[in-house]
Amino acid sequence: MGVVQQGDTDTAVSGRSYTIADYILAKMKADGVSQRTISLNTGYSKSRINRILRNDGRLPITIVEANTILGSMGVGQFEVALANEVIESRPPISADEMAAVLSLIAVVIEGLPAKIASLLETIDGLESSDIRKEHGVRVHNAIFDMLKALYTRLIERKDERIDYTKF
Repeated sequence: MGVVQQGDTDTAVSGRSYTIADYILAKMKADGVSQRTISLNTGYSKSRINRILRNDGRLPITIVEANTILGSMGVGQFEVALANEVIESRPPISADEMAAVLSLIAVVIEGLPAKIASLLETIDGLESSDIRKEHGVRVHNAIFDMLKALYTRLIERKDERIDYTKF
């Protein structure tokens, strides 16, 4: 499996699914990174970068190229794996939205396995047999509920700051 994608574009633009190349473009946009910078940081020619990242007539990008480009932007392997999972599940969000969500998830998850493992030393009487896969569902739901509450309060505060009666 050497090719990650063909020339699809952003779901919001064309109705087709987006690809890892769209994710790369969204990350570049969010981080203010140019194709020239990618070329300099990866050693790939500017023309190759343009051919695999342009919106129209895009050439396929290989897994190695995607990993190299994202790595040059400081994106870790975990975030790349998350991006591929999201791309495969084809949610109804744009590549820009996906990049923002994945950045959040990567920060949440980064270092979490080591912290969970440290619980074995921190909590007296806790054994590895006490940590079970099914606990992940509760953790998953708790994180979702916490984020939903956090963003709901954020939107409420945004609405309070904007006085619509002035318009």
